[in-house]
Parts: sequence; C-alpha cells; structure tokens
Amino acid sequence: MSVCGVILAAGLGRRMGTVKQLLPFRGRPLLQHVIDAARASRLENMLLVLGHAHDQVLPQLDTHGLEVIVNRDFAAGQSTSVRTGLEHRADADGIMYLLGDQPLLSADTINTLIDCFLREQPWAAMPVHHGQPGNPVIIGRPLMADLAALCGDIGARRLLRQSQFVRRVEVDDPAILRDVDTMEDYLALLATGESCRDEIFRP
Repeated sequence: MSVCGVILAAGLGRRMGTVKQLLPFRGRPLLQHVIDAARASRLENMLLVLGHAHDQVLPQLDTHGLEVIVNRDFAAGQSTSVRTGLEHRADADGIMYLLGDQPLLSADTINTLIDCFLREQPWAAMPVHHGQPGNPVIIGRPLMADLAALCGDIGARRLLRQSQFVRRVEVDDPAILRDVDTMEDYLALLATGESCRDEIFRP
C-alpha cells in the first residue's frame, strides 16, 4: 500500500491580502516549510498544486522530488485543487492532503497518520489534538469517488464528517490546528519566539 502527498497551495489568500505562500518564516517561505516536512516524511509521489500567482511562487521554492501542477481553475475554490490532486494520484491507496499554510507541521505527525492508515486501513484518517480535528487528512480509495464530486470552496472536511469509517488519530501536536489565513495569524506565528529574526512582510 502507498500514501501519496498532495500539497494544496493554489488559493487566492483573500483574507491575507498578499501572496501568503511566500511570507517569510524562519528564513524560508511559508510554503517551503510544508514542502520540507512532507519531503522528510514517508509520503510517496508528492504533488504540489499551485494556482494564484504561481509564476511568482514557484521560482522561490525548492520543489526537488515533487511534481508541480498548476490548477488554472483555482478561483472556483479549494475543491478544484482537491480534484486536481486526485486526478493525478488516482492509483494511490491513500492521498494525504496537506495545506500549504501550516508551516509548523512536522514529518513525525505526517508519519503517525501514515502508519495508522496503513496498519488499520480505514476509509480515511484525520488527526485530532485534544479532541479537535485538524489537518492533514488521508483519504482512502472508498471515499475517492465522493472526493471527485466535491465542488465549490470546500475541502474534504465535510466528506469526513459524513463517514462513519474515518479513523480519528489523536496526536500530541497542536500544529495540526494552526494555519495562516490572515495577517493576524501570520503576526502571531512570528511571535512564537523561535522566529524572532524574521522580517515581517507587509503588503
């Protein structure tokens, strides 16, 4: 069995007001942290889905070992990127969808989810921290047809709420709950202390 990785990084970032994939964090673009965590994990055949400002974003990234796809329909919502990932990885036993704005995500957490999925073979696996669901999630083959039918600005979360065969994996990692949607989120991220040397990007 195999679990492929699909990094979703095509969005407009309306609430941020700038190209958030390139916001500096600990000396690297925000998105690069997710790429590096995925690359350090046991994910296979990783795919990066870009869209908005892809011509600015791609040259600033190290995408070695990843296939990069540009979703031209990104403005129609996150579901278009989810489906793009599925179309290019439809032969996988499971697809892990990673959000491009979770720079604190670790390879250890990714591997914990992979191990659970491969061992128990649920329809899907979703991380939870103190009972709160987060990301990334793994979608198995029984749910892929439903995944392909998603439309609008939604991801897989609604689908996971409807299935009784989702394995909720408790992880000791609050990073699964933390993404960067607004400038306030970004400033709070910089204030974590470890990133005190970063310059604050302002649009």
